Amino acid sequence: MEAYLDPHHYDLVTPDGSITNLTAIDDKTAEAVVFIENISSVFVGFEIEPEFVSFNIKSTLAQLGINGIGQEYELDRKNHCAQVKVTLKPIGAIGRQMLKHIKEGAVIGKLFAADERRRVRDPFYLSRMFGRADRLGNPLLSLGGLHGSTDLILEKVEGRTVAYLTLQHGKLEYEESIHGFLPTLEKALISDHPMREIVGLHQKWLPHVPHNIEEDEILLVRTLPLHIRTVYGRVVNELLSEGYQHTTANVLQPDTAASGDIYELFGESKRELTDIPLEFYTLEPYREHVFFKDRDQLLNNLEDPSTLFDAFTTAPQPKKNGAAVFIVKGSQLDNLKAKDWT
Repeated sequence: MEAYLDPHHYDLVTPDGSITNLTAIDDKTAEAVVFIENISSVFVGFEIEPEFVSFNIKSTLAQLGINGIGQEYELDRKNHCAQVKVTLKPIGAIGRQMLKHIKEGAVIGKLFAADERRRVRDPFYLSRMFGRADRLGNPLLSLGGLHGSTDLILEKVEGRTVAYLTLQHGKLEYEESIHGFLPTLEKALISDHPMREIVGLHQKWLPHVPHNIEEDEILLVRTLPLHIRTVYGRVVNELLSEGYQHTTANVLQPDTAASGDIYELFGESKRELTDIPLEFYTLEPYREHVFFKDRDQLLNNLEDPSTLFDAFTTAPQPKKNGAAVFIVKGSQLDNLKAKDWT
C-alpha cells in the first residue's frame, strides 16, 4: 500500500531511459539500446501483456524530426528496470542532422503501459471535469483555459472515448539558428537537462499555412493549450486523416499544464489535417480528482453494511496489530486483499 501511494511515480509510465549502446545502420536509421532504471514497483507494464507496452520518445526529439520505435522489450520487475531496443528514424533534413548528435548516454524516452482496464470508455467521465479545478486552482481538464472546452469534442468511438482537438490555422517551422543549436542539445540530452522550451525559441509560427504533408517532412501543428490533470492522453494514429502518422511522442501525462499544444506528424497526404484524436487512460484512484458525489458505486457500497463488513474481513491477521487502507472508489472495496492494507 505504501508503494501504491508513491507521489513520485505515475503507474502507467516509467522514468526516462538513456542509451547504453548505439549502432548507426545508415544515415536514415540507428539502433539504440535504452536502459531504464528506478521503475516503480507499481508500474502496470510489469503486469499486462507486452504488446500493450510502448516506447515513448521525448517530444523535444520528435519536434526535431526524430521518431523512436520500440522493437524489443525486457522488463525486470525484481530489479526495477527495463531494457528496450529502439529504432531511431529521422524525418526531414533537420532530423537527419539531429540523428548524428544522438550519442550513448543520451536520455531519449520512456515506456507507456496502455492498460485496457484503464481506458476511458464513457465521455461523461471526462465531460464532468470541464470547469472544475484542483485545490490550487489548476484546471482538471480544459482546452484554452479553465472553462475552455468548445474546441474539445468528445465522442465514443469503437467503445472508447475520443477527443478531437481542433488545430489552429498554420504550422511551426524552424529558423536557420536551429542548426547551430543541435550540438548544445546533444550535451543536454546526456545531462538530461530540459530543453523543450529552448527548442521553441528556434521555431516560428506561420499562420494560415495549410496542414497537408509531404514525404520526408515533419509537420508541427498546434492546438489551443491543453490542461489535463485527471487522465493520460494518447494520440490515436488510426483515427488520423489518411496518410498521416504521429511520432511515438504521443502520450500526454496528467501533469500537462498548458504545454500539450504541439503535435508532430509525418507521412504523405494532400488532404488537410483539421484535428488531433486523443484517447484517455485513467489515473490511480487516489489521483483521479473525481468528486465524492460522482462516486456512485462508492456511495452505494458505503450504504450497504454487508459490503463494509466484508471489506473488514480482508484485513491482515493478527487484528491486534492494526491496519488501515485508503479507499476512494467502489471497486476498491469490492476487490480488497490483505496486501492492500498497511
